[in-house]
Amino acid sequence: MRHLILLATLLCSMASADTIYQYRQPGGGVLFTDQTTDRLSRDHVLLSVRKGWEEKLGPLTAERRDRYDGDIEYAAQRFDLEPALIKAVIHAESHFNPRAISRVGAQGLMQLMPETAAFLRVDDPFNARQNILGGSKFLQYLTGKFDSLDLVLAAYNAGEGNVRRHGGIPPFKETQGYVKKINSLLPRYRQQFASHYVEEDAIASR
Repeated sequence: MRHLILLATLLCSMASADTIYQYRQPGGGVLFTDQTTDRLSRDHVLLSVRKGWEEKLGPLTAERRDRYDGDIEYAAQRFDLEPALIKAVIHAESHFNPRAISRVGAQGLMQLMPETAAFLRVDDPFNARQNILGGSKFLQYLTGKFDSLDLVLAAYNAGEGNVRRHGGIPPFKETQGYVKKINSLLPRYRQQFASHYVEEDAIASR
């Protein structure tokens, strides 16, 4: 809890920082700060440096888009989810950037908040496999709480409490747009995974 409070405080205080440094602390926690390495003790390990909160990756390439398909398929099988759903959420959340950090502190491919990552036992939210497994486990949890995909997606974006409070998709522009975006991405990724499985079957039958 202490680490979470410290992280939240640092994120808020550095919202306008030009350069953000991410360190691994001696106790294993992650520290975000605008302090350079020469201002911290040597037992802090530098993990990454970002110019502001947004990382420009350029246009989405097929290589970056499909890089995590193996982990996605593993998570889908483990948590009884559609791989297309997991991939669509990753697309909408981080545009397949495993180092993504939102302005409110959500982290990694599936944009897990620090407290959510801790609840899901994700030790390193910037590890692609851990993040995908954690986000998929959270989707499975929400699937057990709501009887429609739209409500599951709304809860993933806006929180379970907001969905219950409003008796459906909350009247938030961001959340409503998020649900629409995922639904628009799903057919594309369903077709992609279906084609992939057809190719595997064809190879296996040779």
